[in-house]
Amino acid sequence: MTDPRSPEKAEIAAIHEVAKILTSTQNLDRALGTALRTLQSFLGFDRTAIFRPDETTREIRMEIAAGYTAEQRERARYVWGEGIVGKTMKTGSPIALPDVRKEPSFLDKTRAHGESSEEGPLSYLSVPIKIGAETLGVLTAERIGREGTQALESDARTLTVIGCLIGQALKLHKAIERLQDEFRRQRREFEKTIRKTYRIENIVGQSKRMQEVFAAVTSVAPSRATVLLRGESGTGKEMIARAIHQGGGRADRPFVAVNCAALPETLLESELFGHKRGAFTGAVEERKGRFEEASGGTIFLDEVGDIPLPTQVKLLRVLQERTFERLGENRPVSVDVRIIAATNADLEKMVAGGTFREDLYYRLNVIPVFLPPLRDRKEDILPLTEHFLERFNREHGKTVAFSKDALDLLLEYRWTGNVRELENLVERAVVMAKAPVVRAQDLPRAIRVAASLPATGPYGQPPAPQGSGAASAAEPPHPAAPPEGRPRAEYLKAMEREELQGALSSAGWVIARAAKILGWTPRQVAYKMKKHGLSSPWKK
Repeated sequence: MTDPRSPEKAEIAAIHEVAKILTSTQNLDRALGTALRTLQSFLGFDRTAIFRPDETTREIRMEIAAGYTAEQRERARYVWGEGIVGKTMKTGSPIALPDVRKEPSFLDKTRAHGESSEEGPLSYLSVPIKIGAETLGVLTAERIGREGTQALESDARTLTVIGCLIGQALKLHKAIERLQDEFRRQRREFEKTIRKTYRIENIVGQSKRMQEVFAAVTSVAPSRATVLLRGESGTGKEMIARAIHQGGGRADRPFVAVNCAALPETLLESELFGHKRGAFTGAVEERKGRFEEASGGTIFLDEVGDIPLPTQVKLLRVLQERTFERLGENRPVSVDVRIIAATNADLEKMVAGGTFREDLYYRLNVIPVFLPPLRDRKEDILPLTEHFLERFNREHGKTVAFSKDALDLLLEYRWTGNVRELENLVERAVVMAKAPVVRAQDLPRAIRVAASLPATGPYGQPPAPQGSGAASAAEPPHPAAPPEGRPRAEYLKAMEREELQGALSSAGWVIARAAKILGWTPRQVAYKMKKHGLSSPWKK
């Protein structure tokens, strides 16, 4: 029904309403259909349509319409310059006809208009949908029984404005489609890189111990058995978990990693299993958990030994029945997901102490894989060093190499932080190197002292005098060599504690800052604080 307001007000209201519709949704076809029906309602048109050229054949087709049947829409096809629609597309100029039945170039391909003029003239408007000088399509509208050149000109002006609005919407939609296509392409490339990177043959390790790990991964990957990765922090448990995932039938499905130690106890259950809106303070909307996100693929539960007992019960149910309930819901959710867990904790000791459920332990420990520490596979140190050098040289645009005496020190060091510590050291050396070759005296003091070398400052600088207050924050001072008769292992442990305490003190006991000073991860710093019994004085 036509808008009861004056024609001028109805036209302005129609333009405003169409603009609002076109900007309110990302479903362009639905928005265009609603816009055409709005034109019928506000301006009294009997039929409206949008024509677009096919990108391949350039055939102009009726894509969206209001007032036409599906058969009529299918018949409305034109070539450039053919009929009124084809002329509008070719010239980019509007055409307004007071009675289209009297127009010789009107082809009536839809067969919707007939020959009868008893109901009055059939006014017909065809305006270009344009962006600048480019014509993207044609907007048509027709009305039975309204006469007058002035009314026709007013309709043409209104539809021309609306054609520009539709053109803007089409251009924006096309840009969004290009971005989405590019995003999908980049995602495919990323997934291809991930699959290539985490193939078992691409993981560096030539020692007998690592070859045994690789053999175990190759055997277990095709199955859906639960795997428990054991080993110290920094030994590459997540990389091995990804290799297991990539080597199985779920490689093209999600791999979701969860660090159970990084989440507070109050949030871990929600993170794993999701929650319903209003389940707790701050739950403003429903959220899927990591298990649902990993459905069909693999979930990697790192630091599984840190899961609190209440959450262990729910995890046990997932392992047994492959179902769980979101927080705040009683409806069971079924998932098909493979579980790979990892820990550096002594689970057997935790089971004996009652802090880890025995039934969960046996459910997780179906296929245990032990990752050896770097100090027990020294033959992997040099290949790993070369691998990290190549990677960080490429990332930072450098050509840094290690001298033979520097490599000898790397071989002698015990690497308490394992592969991650070596990776951090190599990146720090590449970034801070002032010369193409990193020498022994350029390495951090901890490594030089461990090899009983004369103590010097970081990267070849002389050490700051003791007690002067000028010691480097990045390299806390250490004695040059262990006192006579003191076991080296005990001395190195004390040295690590002093280095950690010095960095924490310099960083104001902010773990993230101390990690940056030491070249470690925040997780490593927190772990070593616990190991050495260190805690912030501000919390006392």
